[in-house]
Amino acid sequence: MKPLMVLAGVEDATSMSSAAGIQHTADIAAAALAGNYTGPLVAAVTFIPMLSQTSRSPSILLLSSLAAVVAAPTRTLYGSTKSAALMLYQSLSIEHPRIRFSFILPSTVEGDFRSGAVDGGPVREQDPAKSGLKRGTVAKACLRAVDWGTRDVFMPSYYRLGHLIFWIWPGLYHHHLLHILLQVLYSVFITERS
Repeated sequence: MKPLMVLAGVEDATSMSSAAGIQHTADIAAAALAGNYTGPLVAAVTFIPMLSQTSRSPSILLLSSLAAVVAAPTRTLYGSTKSAALMLYQSLSIEHPRIRFSFILPSTVEGDFRSGAVDGGPVREQDPAKSGLKRGTVAKACLRAVDWGTRDVFMPSYYRLGHLIFWIWPGLYHHHLLHILLQVLYSVFITERS
């Protein structure tokens, strides 16, 4: 995944964006919005009326991403579109209090999901196919959240701390110290899990 300015053709502090670079960025943003925001929006307007009328215990789950609540470099478009969908569903949960909403916020999940990223570029961290959360683990967390009526599920759970630190001590977050701390915790988590 590439930083936003690189997508716009701004390679360094002395570069300016061009009309073509700006259009390229707008096109990529539209593709990210289509999958990460418009898809959940269409699902919501399709299923909320049906669930409200036919289910004794209506539930909706949004499989989002940790990037929706913990900003990260090179995840500008991905994180912002995931965040928009999360805010949409959080607002819908207020508008439709009879429906239980659950939000799953996993870190990287195993697989090659990033190979189709609309903003392209090389993967900058450990190989997600080897080091990401197991798909089965995420699926079980989804089922458990719906069954138990759990609202917010951070995966791994200690990333909830990262979200909290962002609001309490934003300077730590912006100096990348938080990312380093969370990467160390994640490494320990992966080592213990293996």
